[in-house]
Amino acid sequence: MKLQNTLLAGAIAIAALSSCCNEDAFDAMEQTGKMQLAVDIAKPQARATSEVTDFPVIIYNAAGTQVASYNTVADVPANVTLEVGNYNVESHTPGSISKKMAAPYYKGVQDVEILKDITSQVNVLCKMQNSKITVNYSDEFRNVFSTWEITVNDGSETALSFTNSSTSNSTYWYFGEGGVESLKVNFRGVTTTGASIASSYILTKDQASESYDDDRQNFGGGDAITLNFNPTESTEGNITSITINANVTFTETNETVDIEVVDKPGFNEGGGTGGEDPNPGGDDETGITLNLPADISYPAFTTPADPSIGDTYIAAQNGLKSIIVSIASTSSDMNSSLGDLGDQYDVDFINGAEIVGNQNVVALFASLGQPLDVPNEGDTEYTFPIGNFFGFLKVLTGIHTFNLTVTDMNGNAKNGQLKITITE
Repeated sequence: MKLQNTLLAGAIAIAALSSCCNEDAFDAMEQTGKMQLAVDIAKPQARATSEVTDFPVIIYNAAGTQVASYNTVADVPANVTLEVGNYNVESHTPGSISKKMAAPYYKGVQDVEILKDITSQVNVLCKMQNSKITVNYSDEFRNVFSTWEITVNDGSETALSFTNSSTSNSTYWYFGEGGVESLKVNFRGVTTTGASIASSYILTKDQASESYDDDRQNFGGGDAITLNFNPTESTEGNITSITINANVTFTETNETVDIEVVDKPGFNEGGGTGGEDPNPGGDDETGITLNLPADISYPAFTTPADPSIGDTYIAAQNGLKSIIVSIASTSSDMNSSLGDLGDQYDVDFINGAEIVGNQNVVALFASLGQPLDVPNEGDTEYTFPIGNFFGFLKVLTGIHTFNLTVTDMNGNAKNGQLKITITE
């Protein structure tokens, strides 16, 4: 009898415990709310939105853990049941964003709080993450130039390039999450008469002719940029350079405004200040042009995607007599390497190597897999590709200073300097 009573009491206890657990589970189920979702994209230049149904949707809780995902907006239920708490809902163009794309990429994230027994309305507004960059050429430009290359450099490892053989004059470019403060536009072209023209320019957002209302100092997603190229004719009737007119349509406005394009003194074939040269354009009494790029810095074990940013354009009205290049480095390994190369190829970059007519320089760079030509005495122009050093500089951290001295056939001389810093 006592055993029966004991079993009966145990059964009652188990039943009671089970009842409590069911009540707790029921209470937990009651701590939910619902969410109704809509996803729109914002069209930057039109101040308009349109609903999309093919974007994927991902829902994260406050801890950043994914709690639900749907292949498309169309797959999301009319009411999504979620536990009470804070969430963020993300949606974007199908696939992942890349540096260069043929179409705009949109993304949006919206926070939402789910309350008990409440249906929350969530609208995710996806904004354009990349920017449309377009180059336009006047008819005169196309008639003057037989070949050309234009690079738009935003300071990243990848540069955007347009050439006379490009199949499209526009592309969508991702500046990165924070955008970029300035753009460097480099131009190199050859006219139908065989003349080489090289120029470089800087664009910054604060050069806009009118104010913008998004308070962003950087170029970023949705800022449509158009570059218009025209040749510039000298008083003698020769094509001596180009001009760029730029305009930008900012993300938060439907108005297109002009951006002043700054022709950087000493910029040429890659852009820069031309070292210490006070008048690198070649219009002073020497008649010598020495246009060095801006000082360059990049991390070790990488190289700039566009080696032409190291190109140095040199011209002499009276003909080139000498181009001396010396390299001073804070890296002992660099100095040792230069010494070894000097011994092997009789090219002394430490004390100064002659470039004009020096076939040993040609042989040295050929051994490095970096072919180049050297000018002959009397030539009137030459581009020295400092970018040919990038391949082995990447493993030599430190500051490497390139000093150039150009002398013409009349004994006139001009000096310039470029620093390349390889960071750890």
